[in-house]
Amino acid sequence: MILFFEWDPAQYESVIAILLTSVCFSIYWFVTINPKIKILFFTKHQQEKAWINYVLFQKITGLVFLGIIPLSVVLTTTDNSPSDLGINLNNLGQSMIYIAIMGVLILILNFFAGKKPERLEDYPQMRIVNWTTKILTINVVAWTLYLLAYEILFRGVLLFLCYAAFGFWPAVAINLGLYATTHIPKGAGETFGAIPYGLLLCFITISTGSILVAFATHLIMAVSNDLISIYHNPEMKISI
Repeated sequence: MILFFEWDPAQYESVIAILLTSVCFSIYWFVTINPKIKILFFTKHQQEKAWINYVLFQKITGLVFLGIIPLSVVLTTTDNSPSDLGINLNNLGQSMIYIAIMGVLILILNFFAGKKPERLEDYPQMRIVNWTTKILTINVVAWTLYLLAYEILFRGVLLFLCYAAFGFWPAVAINLGLYATTHIPKGAGETFGAIPYGLLLCFITISTGSILVAFATHLIMAVSNDLISIYHNPEMKISI
C-alpha cells in the first residue's frame, strides 16, 4: 500500500524552501500590484513623488517578503548559516570574471533591446520625465535592495536547499520552473528568456558556492535596462 502522507525528514529543508518561495513571492506580488494601494500614493502626492514612493514601496516590500522573512525562517528552523545559502564572497576571483563577461554581454543586449516599444512601455518603472542624480540614485538603491532579496530567495534559499536534498538537476528544474513563472506577467519574452539565464545562474551559483554573480549581473541588467530605456524614450531625459 502506498502511504501518500509518508514523511522523509531529510526533505524538510527543501519543502520549506519551495513553500517559502511560492508563498512569499505570491504575497509580495499581490500586495505590490494591488490597485487600491497604488491609488493611495497617487492621490496624496504629485506625479513625480508618487512614482518614487510607489516604486520604493514595491522594492521594500520585496526586500521584506523575498529576503528578510524567508531568510529568517530558514536560519531559525534549520542548521544552515547565511554562507550555506550562498550569502558569502567565496571564490571571489572566479565570480568577478563571470560578472565582467556577463556584464558586458548584458549591456550589449540591453542596448539593442532598449529601443523596442514594448520595453519602453514597461521600463523604467518610475514614469518620471526628468531624471536627476538624486532620482537615479534612489532607483539604483531600490533595485539593489530588491534584487539582493530576490537572489537570496531564488538562488540562495531555494537553489541551495533543493540542491542539498535532490542534487543538481532536480534543484535546477524546480528553480527554473518557479523563476520563469514569476516572469509571466512581464510577457513571453522575459518568461522564456529567464530559462537560459536562470540555468546559467544556477550553474554558476552552485559552482562558486555564492549568489554574488546572480545578484551582480541581475543588478547590471536592471539598472542598465532603466538607463537605456530612459535614453530611448523621447518623453524622458537625464539631467545630471
